[in-house]
Amino acid sequence: VLDNAYEAVSNAMKYARCTKIEIKIHVLNQMLRCSISDNGIGCKEIEDGMGISGMRRRVREVNGVLNFETEAGFTINMLLPINEG
Repeated sequence: VLDNAYEAVSNAMKYARCTKIEIKIHVLNQMLRCSISDNGIGCKEIEDGMGISGMRRRVREVNGVLNFETEAGFTINMLLPINEG
């Protein structure tokens, strides 16, 4: 989660021309949901460069789900299982 949040914030600062970045974390039913949003310019097409492909790989390794919303800024949503023990 931390590596992906860092990557998302770094990308927003480099490319989005945003004035606000918001990180939300919720836990419900053994799942962690993390959303990182900015109010920047958004994008029409997501380029699968090193940062995005690394985010996909890290989420896949823990059997999570990653998706992107590109309207009204840019949002990265991660849904990750929480393992007990």
